[in-house]
Amino acid sequence: MNYIKQQHAKGFTKDEIREQLLTAGWEQKTVDKYLTEILVKQQNFEESAETVELFARYGKFLTAGEEIKFKYTIGFYIIVITTKRLILLRKFPKQLIEFNLESIEIVEYYTNVKTMKGLFAAGYILGGILFYFFQDVFWNRLGLLIPPAQSMLDLNIFFGLNILSVIILGYVFVMGTIDLVSFLVSFLGRVRIMPKGIGPTDIITTMKPDVEEFIQTMQERIGHQ
Repeated sequence: MNYIKQQHAKGFTKDEIREQLLTAGWEQKTVDKYLTEILVKQQNFEESAETVELFARYGKFLTAGEEIKFKYTIGFYIIVITTKRLILLRKFPKQLIEFNLESIEIVEYYTNVKTMKGLFAAGYILGGILFYFFQDVFWNRLGLLIPPAQSMLDLNIFFGLNILSVIILGYVFVMGTIDLVSFLVSFLGRVRIMPKGIGPTDIITTMKPDVEEFIQTMQERIGHQ
C-alpha cells in the first residue's frame, strides 16, 4: 500500500505500478485488489464535492502551489494534509494548528494507561466508604478532644451527615471521579504528532482504520518507511 502511494505520487500510472509489482513477484489478484482500493479511493477523494468544500474552507490558508491531498476526521479534530503542511482543526473548543511537513519528526499511536490515577481513584472510593460508615466514631473521638465543637459535630444537615462530613465526602467524590475518568480515558490511546523543537500534540482516539491510514500517510510524507 505504501509503495503504491509513493509511486503514484511520483507520477507513475496504474499500469506501470501494476507491472512493477508483478515483476517483483506479487500475485495478479493481490496487485489488482490494492491498486483498485488505493488509487480509486484517492481519485474519488480528489473529484468529490468534499474536496471543493475543503478548498473553500481552507483555501485561504494555502500558499502558492500548495494543494490539499488528504483529509481525516480523528477524535475531535479534522486533519488536512497538504503538499506542504499538516493542518489540525479542533471542533470543540475551536482551534487551528499548522505544521510544516518538514518540521514533523514523529507521528505515532501510543497508549499510556494512567495506573496511578486508577490507584488514587480506588483510594478515594475506599476511603470515602470507610469514612461514611465510621464517621460517628471519628466525630465522637474528636468531640471528646475538643468539647466546644461537639454541638457543631452533632448538627446533621444531610442524610445524617454534619457539615464537615458533607465537605469531606464531597471532596472525596469529586477527586475520585476526576481520577477515575482520567484513568478510563487513558485506555483510549492517542495519536502523537511531534514537531521539531515544539511540544507534542496528542489526539485522543481509538486505533481504527482511518488512524492507521493517517499515520502511514504521514510517515510517507516525512520520509519514514
